[in-house]
Amino acid sequence: MAGHREGLTINEIARLAGVSRSTVSRVLTGHPNVKPQTRKLVEEVIRKSNYRPNPIAQGLVKGSLNMIGLLVGDIRNSFYAELARGVEDVAHKAGYMVVFFNSDYDIDRELFYLQGAQQFGFSGLILMSILDGQELVPVLRNIKCPIVMLNRYMRSFETDVVIVDNFQGAYLATKHLIELGHTHIAHLSGPALSTASQERIAGFKQALQDHGIKCMERDIVEGDLLLESGRQFAERWIAQSNRPTGIFVANDFMALGVIDVFLRKGVKIPDDVSVVGYDDLPYARVAPIDLTTVRQPHYQMGATAMEFLLQRIRGEAEFTQRITFMPELVVRSTTAPPPKDAMQGTTS
Repeated sequence: MAGHREGLTINEIARLAGVSRSTVSRVLTGHPNVKPQTRKLVEEVIRKSNYRPNPIAQGLVKGSLNMIGLLVGDIRNSFYAELARGVEDVAHKAGYMVVFFNSDYDIDRELFYLQGAQQFGFSGLILMSILDGQELVPVLRNIKCPIVMLNRYMRSFETDVVIVDNFQGAYLATKHLIELGHTHIAHLSGPALSTASQERIAGFKQALQDHGIKCMERDIVEGDLLLESGRQFAERWIAQSNRPTGIFVANDFMALGVIDVFLRKGVKIPDDVSVVGYDDLPYARVAPIDLTTVRQPHYQMGATAMEFLLQRIRGEAEFTQRITFMPELVVRSTTAPPPKDAMQGTTS
């Protein structure tokens, strides 16, 4: 058969093997209803003809595509890109393709994509931007493929989870500002329905409490993890009379928005105000940003989530798995002691 061209169709494989097209399909999908000698003959023809089956067609026959659905908040945020790269590298090595969906941190969009996932035969789903809303629970429970949550979890839906210790990360960021001498510190958080945001707020509050500083609720402002939220927060800060001298921002993307406005309006960082981000994205270490931030092991988290999912797909996981990575504070140039003439907040 050496003279046959490469890339034969399934019909040509059937003709060369002297069997029906359906027999070839059963061999390709691993169906047990094929005689051993027939299976061996068809596999030999496939090997010598360099036939490469269409993975989508195979998936439709098996009722499960060799595709992984990956729900992200906003792929333009390089935090998600780093996580997604870890997922995709492990998936590719295992023979799976990854399909991305952007939720824009909107629960209606999440519902739309999750309901769509019920209609398609994905091999598995990784949800890295899921909001903790009860309306999502029935939809998630009706999805037949394995689900792993990455950087998020839901209290009322049990599944494998890969997260970072967000409480500890926020505590480290806030403690750093306090140790520099700041007693009036604001926090620009993520969406209220995000478990990651909730835990960062809790870590922020605990650090203040542990150091005898009263937490003022007006100094906790909800953002949406997007650049514009940071810009709006910075404009609000400039308009204040009693300004916080330290700002802990829930992600580097919003921190970039804060810094952008400050630089345009002549606010000096860290002379006038200190800024701490969260994520340690590649641009955070680039001049003139040089952002003090909390580092997460993005790639490793994404790779671990995909490994968990593969174990589920292969039926190798007996128990629900949960791994929590530890964050690390990275001190750079955007934090310093508060200005001496600043109006500091009250202590309890």
